[in-house]
Amino acid sequence: MKYSQIKAIKTFTESLFSAPCYREVLENVENENVDFEVENVRFINAENIDEIQSKDLQSDLYCLGCFNTEFIAEQCNWPFELVKAAQDGEAFEALGKAIADNTDMIEFAQAYSRADGYGHHFNGYDFGEEEIEINGKTYYVFDQH
Repeated sequence: MKYSQIKAIKTFTESLFSAPCYREVLENVENENVDFEVENVRFINAENIDEIQSKDLQSDLYCLGCFNTEFIAEQCNWPFELVKAAQDGEAFEALGKAIADNTDMIEFAQAYSRADGYGHHFNGYDFGEEEIEINGKTYYVFDQH
């Protein structure tokens, strides 16, 4: 890696609130880690982020069932009234399971990120997201201070 690239990464990490150790970031990138955290800052390779988000969503079916009624109905191609009835009946986990079992979760995750950005999912602190290019690969960065 060129010195200018290393310097740019160092400057970038120092500009973040949590200021993660740039050496650890470089080590993770060199080890080809696609999803890693350094000092409360999460780095996710752009090529893998939709799959990672999809798996995260499927790991919490209750939360998945709590998504906006209109969004679920539109993404799953289900009647609004059906989704609303499930949510009104507080069947959030069952609804989340139905979504996960009957929906292309990668497409669902992509629609979610188009609507709210990746920061809404990966950074519960302030929903912020940054991007940095390292070795020709884009990483999304979530400072979870």
